[in-house]
Amino acid sequence: MNILITNDDGISSNGIRALEKVLGKKHSTFLIAPLKEKSATSMALSIFDKLRVEKVMENHYIVDGFPVDCVNIGLHGNIFPKIDLVLSGINRGVNLGHDVHYSGTVGAARHGAIHDYMSIALSSGNIDKDYSYIPEAEMFLEILETKLDIFQKGIVYNINFPVNFDSSPDKIKLTTLGKRVYYDTYEINSIYEGISDFFLGGSELGKVITPGSDFEAYEKGYVSITPISLYPSDYDEYKRLKSIISVF
Repeated sequence: MNILITNDDGISSNGIRALEKVLGKKHSTFLIAPLKEKSATSMALSIFDKLRVEKVMENHYIVDGFPVDCVNIGLHGNIFPKIDLVLSGINRGVNLGHDVHYSGTVGAARHGAIHDYMSIALSSGNIDKDYSYIPEAEMFLEILETKLDIFQKGIVYNINFPVNFDSSPDKIKLTTLGKRVYYDTYEINSIYEGISDFFLGGSELGKVITPGSDFEAYEKGYVSITPISLYPSDYDEYKRLKSIISVF
């Protein structure tokens, strides 16, 4: 299998290197990642600016752009052979609930799904800068080798690993997205009248742990797999509005 691997942490991050090291034993891996960290960039795509793409070694490229740019170039830039799987991660920090709307990790996988590729995002609760992410990569390889048929094209599969996870198959849960609550604050530095620097910091994260959600699985130490659709229409709201709008 030809696997395109990207992330939003940069090509030197431990997460992407772990995936290459472990998956490269059984599959062909092709790395393309942002020149520098691009966390929380969601599905940002460069459409007016030129992108500098640099080959740093065989099948390793860096892009002066966003994670989605990396996927787009990896799929359509004629630098890699035909790709079978778009893999984003392993992210340093989880992407649960509403995180998926902001995450560059999930955004990169979503772009692969939009182009009808099998697409998976991987994130871990381990945030120690020296952590290897090898255990997560090894567990994912086991999932890929034994359960490949569960993944379909055009769907984003968002997988999150708790800090101290058990790699046995019965410790994997199929989940829905939970709800994240953000309490954002800004550090403000006034330069002169009317102009200030605003720096987002001191944010607190809350969560609503509903039964069957990714938050519940994470809290209980399970690895969660959450399928995310590309079609987020709210059908309940559609039905409500249909009876109102139809009078016009």
